[in-house]
Amino acid sequence: MKSLVKIIVFLSFGQLVFASMSEMQKKSHTEEFEGMSTLFRAMYSSPNDGYTYDWSVVSFSTNGQPNSGLNCTVLYLDQCTSWNRCRQTCLKTGATSYRWFHDGCCECVGEHCTNYGINESRCRLCPEPGIEDEDEED
Repeated sequence: MKSLVKIIVFLSFGQLVFASMSEMQKKSHTEEFEGMSTLFRAMYSSPNDGYTYDWSVVSFSTNGQPNSGLNCTVLYLDQCTSWNRCRQTCLKTGATSYRWFHDGCCECVGEHCTNYGINESRCRLCPEPGIEDEDEED
């Protein structure tokens, strides 16, 4: 009976953590910068040259028309980061704004984007694996 109670408590806790993480992926903090569009374009379009970037690039048309010339481009940092580090990194890339998700995902936003880019946490390695992933290893 004690084992059953422990399992129920553990599963309930896991569901709370999963629900909490899901909510954190939806909440974000945004801020605008003056930005340096030339620097931002250079950051996302320069060739890799064998170096590994710590972000992924997402671009989409701002008016729904492919090849319209005005694309919104955002950089998602791969690793989870703090709010302040997100802000500082995006400033250094020349972004015009940023969005930091409460799960630690950071999105640096380019000049032609509206509403602070994409309102979705898409960082490759963030959020970090949680309790639900650890359960699968047992």
